[in-house]
Amino acid sequence: MKKQKVKQRKKLAALILVSVMVCVLAACGSTTVSDGRKTVSVNTVEELEQMVETDVDNTIATLRREYENLLAGMDTYDAYMEQVDEVEEFYAEIGRGNRDICVRMRQYSIAYAELVCEGEGTRGEKYEAFDDLYDCIYDNACGEIYDGIYDDLLGDMYDALYDGILSDAYDTVPYGEWSDAMSEAYEMWSDCLSEVYEDWADGLKDIYRFWSDICGALWDGDMDEAGEEIKKFREEVEQLEAA
Repeated sequence: MKKQKVKQRKKLAALILVSVMVCVLAACGSTTVSDGRKTVSVNTVEELEQMVETDVDNTIATLRREYENLLAGMDTYDAYMEQVDEVEEFYAEIGRGNRDICVRMRQYSIAYAELVCEGEGTRGEKYEAFDDLYDCIYDNACGEIYDGIYDDLLGDMYDALYDGILSDAYDTVPYGEWSDAMSEAYEMWSDCLSEVYEDWADGLKDIYRFWSDICGALWDGDMDEAGEEIKKFREEVEQLEAA
């Protein structure tokens, strides 16, 4: 009985020791990042990748809900004209939401680099781990942003408003009034489309450059250079946030 208790205590002590070691390793490789709502600590690239995916899904879903609320009951030319200010504000909201998430994609890239560079592993293992950022952020997340906001949401707005409600009013509204409304609607949509694409393309370019620079430093095993690239990119992102 006494030997059994001793064995149980040893097992318990071993489990506690393992738990402590896991916590220490996690703390050594942790970083903080914000999803636009709250700032959290992440310990692994898997956690970060899930955070990126959730942020993109939530951002697109929120804009989609606002779009559906805006169009609820807006089924005639007169209803559109009564709410044209709300339409213009929603275009501005799309621009802000797109810009903000593109900035966060840069921040996630920094966090990804910190987790990999500060974690355990050989030069080759770190290089391969960071190489996955391309799939997670550059390809998947940024691709979903393009599809969800630029292509789907703004495409649907064009179809519903310009090519739908307003176009259908051609025979019922005086031509001069109708033409002015069409021109204004197209200009709002086109301006938002251009802004969204420009911010998205700039983000994509910056993330690719950062990914390439860090991959080069990790391939060479130059962790000091990797640290300098992270610092430089963080300063660029901070300037974007302040603009």
